[in-house]
Amino acid sequence: MINRSEIKYEAKGILRTARVSPYTVALLVIAIGYALDRVVDLVQGGSLFYSYELQMEYLRIVLSGDEAAMGQLLAAVPEDTAVSFFFSTMVTLVMLVLNGGFYIYCMGIRKGREMPYSSLADGLGAAGKLIWCGIQMSVKIFLWSLLLGIPGIIAMYRYRFAYYNILTDDSISASEAIRRSCRQTNGMKWDLFVLDLSFIGWLILANMTFGLLHIWLTPYMTMCDLAYYDRAREIGA
Repeated sequence: MINRSEIKYEAKGILRTARVSPYTVALLVIAIGYALDRVVDLVQGGSLFYSYELQMEYLRIVLSGDEAAMGQLLAAVPEDTAVSFFFSTMVTLVMLVLNGGFYIYCMGIRKGREMPYSSLADGLGAAGKLIWCGIQMSVKIFLWSLLLGIPGIIAMYRYRFAYYNILTDDSISASEAIRRSCRQTNGMKWDLFVLDLSFIGWLILANMTFGLLHIWLTPYMTMCDLAYYDRAREIGA
C-alpha cells in the first residue's frame, strides 16, 4: 500500500529545494497555454476572450431560466471552420509537447538535478511519439467511454504513465509505452484515483482564483504522480 501522505511530504520537499523554481516553470507553461487559447478564441469568435464571454453569457441565461435566450445563444455560436479547427489542433499538439518538457523538468528535479528553463524544450525530442501516443490514447479512451462512461475513466488511469514511459525510455514506441503503462497501473488504479480525489478541494479553489493557484498546484500534483510512477518502476512493472 502506497503511503500517500509520505509522497506528498516528499513532493513538497523536492519542490522547495529545487534550484530553478518549479513555480516559475509552471507559470511559463500556463502563460503559453493561456496565450495560445486567446489566439484560438480570436480565430473562432473574433475576440481574445470569446470563450470566457460565451461561458459568462451561458451562466447568466441558465440562472435567469430564459429558454428563448438560450436558444438564441446556441444558434449564435459559430460553427468550427477549417481554420479554427486547425489552430485548435495545433494548440493541443504544442501544449502536449510543452507538457512533455515540463515532465522532463519535474523528473530531473526529483533526481536532484538542476533543470534550467530550457528543459521545457526537451519534449521536442520526443514530439512525434508524444503526439502519436496522445492520439492513440484519445481514441481508446473515447471508444471505452461509449460503454456507459466508467470504462473510459478506467482507461484514463490505465494509460496514466504512457507519456512518462516515452520520456524515460527513448527506445520504445508510443504503442509499447501505452502497453507498459497498462502493466504498471495494474493494481494501482485505485491508489491513483484516491490521489486525484485528495486534490479535489485544491482544484476547486484553483478555479475560484481564476487559475492562479495552478502555478503552485501543477508542480505539486505532477511530483506526486511521478512518485507513483517511480514506485511502479521499482516493482518491475
